[in-house]
Amino acid sequence: MARLTAQQRYLFDLRGFLILRNIIPNEELTAAKEAISANLHKFHERKGALRNSRLEKFQGDHVRGRLDCGTMLHWDKPHCEVFRRLLVIPQVIPVLNELCGKGYRLDHLPLTIIQYKDAEGFDLHGGNLDENGEWMQDLTYDCRFGKISCNLLNVAITLDKVEPGDGGFVIIPGSHKANFPLPPEIAQCDKLDGNKYLINPALNPGDVLIFTEAATHGAFPWHGNSESRRTIFYRYCPPNFAYGRGYFDKNAELARELTEQQSVVLQPPFVPRLNRLHLEDDGTVGTTIRSEMKIAYDKEVFDNDYF
Repeated sequence: MARLTAQQRYLFDLRGFLILRNIIPNEELTAAKEAISANLHKFHERKGALRNSRLEKFQGDHVRGRLDCGTMLHWDKPHCEVFRRLLVIPQVIPVLNELCGKGYRLDHLPLTIIQYKDAEGFDLHGGNLDENGEWMQDLTYDCRFGKISCNLLNVAITLDKVEPGDGGFVIIPGSHKANFPLPPEIAQCDKLDGNKYLINPALNPGDVLIFTEAATHGAFPWHGNSESRRTIFYRYCPPNFAYGRGYFDKNAELARELTEQQSVVLQPPFVPRLNRLHLEDDGTVGTTIRSEMKIAYDKEVFDNDYF
């Protein structure tokens, strides 16, 4: 499997996102849609103080909130199976190896969202800096000596067609390198000349949108032709980094039900040199071997296999 092309690498570093077109097969899209339809009762609407939209441009009809569900890996079979398979997408593995490093790990619990017609979006958020200009290490993007590093990377699987202007995902290209907090007049969007700072990219079912959470992004209310916009999010970190916490409670037991490939990405955070399993670019499972001598010495010193 190939990693990023020179063009993709340049554009990701420049803009903070890329789109892999037509990656998810139709049968997987169908399985995911059927699973969502069968489990709609498990989705929760964001209401009141839980709404993601505070600013007018993102409010929609002021009534409908976004629907969220993060338990897909644990749904009854067969509905859980497609979401488990999507933990390991062959064309995405080498990209994650490049952007997060070998041994990358699923951080947050996966999330599926539904935006019905005129439902709220999500105010602009994310970025290297918080609103006070403080550095957000949790989300940081960096590129040094030709090596990209993303502390939190979002892999978003598109289930419904999106045309520019339909609403849904928007991003400020290049904002992952900003050194100043987002100005209010840009955050509000209503004072911009045609929202020229924002991109609402065209997406087709089966496309995979990959973006660094260090980029300022959000979602406009949904106005597309389809009844709803459905997206599945898988968020990944480097092997020795963690953002989420609930992940550990949910996935330790689950890993025993998965294939070896799938369970590899559910490992807790630790550096690859400590015998971490990882996915090679071709999807095979590899490991960085630490010498038995050093492991034996750690056992003597710490009374544990690893320090």
